[in-house]
Amino acid sequence: MLSRVAENLYWMSRNLERADNLSRLVIAHQSELLDATASLKGDQYEWHPLLEVTAMGDSESDEDLLTYMVSSEENTQSILKSVFFARENARAIRDQIAEEMWIELNSLWLELKQIDPKDWNRHKLICEMTQQSSLIFRGIEYSSLPRTDVWAFVQLGEYLERADKTSRIVDLPHYLPKKDAASAWNTMLRASSATAEHRQRYGGEVNAANASSLLLFSTTFPRSVRYCVKKIDELLHFISGTAPGDYLNEAEREAGALLARLNFSGVEEIGEMGLHDYVDSIQVELNQIGWEIMQRYFLLCRDAPPSNAEAYVTSRMQAQQQIQKQG
Repeated sequence: MLSRVAENLYWMSRNLERADNLSRLVIAHQSELLDATASLKGDQYEWHPLLEVTAMGDSESDEDLLTYMVSSEENTQSILKSVFFARENARAIRDQIAEEMWIELNSLWLELKQIDPKDWNRHKLICEMTQQSSLIFRGIEYSSLPRTDVWAFVQLGEYLERADKTSRIVDLPHYLPKKDAASAWNTMLRASSATAEHRQRYGGEVNAANASSLLLFSTTFPRSVRYCVKKIDELLHFISGTAPGDYLNEAEREAGALLARLNFSGVEEIGEMGLHDYVDSIQVELNQIGWEIMQRYFLLCRDAPPSNAEAYVTSRMQAQQQIQKQG
């Protein structure tokens, strides 16, 4: 497979997963957290924690914060822009994916563009349509793609982005006042579609220990960090043909090391480091895995990984956009 094809498959999936996860978080936050913060006026307070947890906290845009996250043309990580990038990636490799996958992504982009910018409900519509379309897209992907390298790179982008975003969702209470932190766990469970699973495991009471354990360490819940990293490890071995337990490249070594860490020392490390620092360290390792994947399969470069991987991801998106414009 050409590296260009693999890269577009991977980024198509990552961009759509990014849009889906941010849509989930915005909807859940709007539904549950705003009531808790109603005494403090202004969207700067209400939405700032989401900017921080999604690494968009340094925005200097004149747009209001909700617009910046959902429909901004300036913010390359906004929901609307992420859908645009996913659609452009898919357009570049239409012959590699199922026709229905392209139709779903293209239809989503066209429908989002048709929403009136003056519609007071625009942001909610964008989030709901993106979330629904992502579910349909994943269903088509699961039921129509042959289990080849094409499928593996699509899945790889999905699970790496999902692991990163779940880890960030777990970190949300760190950016909230202490009096509001406890209620944030309901938001995180809802954003991750984990409310029912939490209820079956732990009953109706939601607390930090149980919710974080589910979202970080579950071996069966498909949005947990541990589950996603296990899939990343399996997919990397599938692509290279390396036997389980061994590794052929640094991406496989990094993924295996993170999986072992999550399997054997996760709870103890949280006790030693604290949840925020632990989650930060997991994000560093996930970013390292992403860098090694790009170095091994896409870029084939010798540069050291960037200190700010989120900025690097954004720069890659911008580079893709420029290439697409030139093409």
